[in-house]
Amino acid sequence: MAGVLKWDASGKHWTTFAYNANYKKNSMCTVSTERPGGAEAICGRPLGLQFYAKTGDLYIADAYLGLMKVGPGGGETTVLATEVDGVPFNFVNGVDVDQVTGDVYFTDSSTTYTREHNTMILINRDTTGRLLKYDARRRRVAVLEAGLPYPNGVAVSADRTHVVVAHIGPCQAFRYWLKGPKAGRCELFANLPGYADNIRRDASRGYGLH
Repeated sequence: MAGVLKWDASGKHWTTFAYNANYKKNSMCTVSTERPGGAEAICGRPLGLQFYAKTGDLYIADAYLGLMKVGPGGGETTVLATEVDGVPFNFVNGVDVDQVTGDVYFTDSSTTYTREHNTMILINRDTTGRLLKYDARRRRVAVLEAGLPYPNGVAVSADRTHVVVAHIGPCQAFRYWLKGPKAGRCELFANLPGYADNIRRDASRGYGLH
């Protein structure tokens, strides 16, 4: 999948809402049949999506192409970042947005393995994942925490004091403190009953995982 789809309720069909620069340049990115090996690295693979309510912008975590966004009308995405501190993103995965500041929190699941070889992260117990922050005002990316075991989904807490990150490998969720006396610290939030992919805050100020 090279793009993000939108459901047209009136026409009762799917339409392409957002796409990267390669979508129209490379024909294999638009075909519906199985693509040749390695096509994801060219066509992209969106894994995480989150809207910023104030602007209607949609932020996209693409496993291969980095952190991107598209305006409320859709169309071609803008690449915001592909590396931090000289280290390229390797497996961008989950994303969430602070709805007050517009800052974006996202994960890079491994600096060793790409999504295509994601099972190797588990087999080799890789701990090169990172929790990252995109400062919307300064347009800069910072590493909040490194050396993480397969970080995936990320969710900003209701009070915006911390983010919760779901880790597939250890079947756990960790909390990274953004504010308060524990700011900058990462601690165990919960042991999970199985592999967790994404995580989202729910209406009761709790979290849902899948």
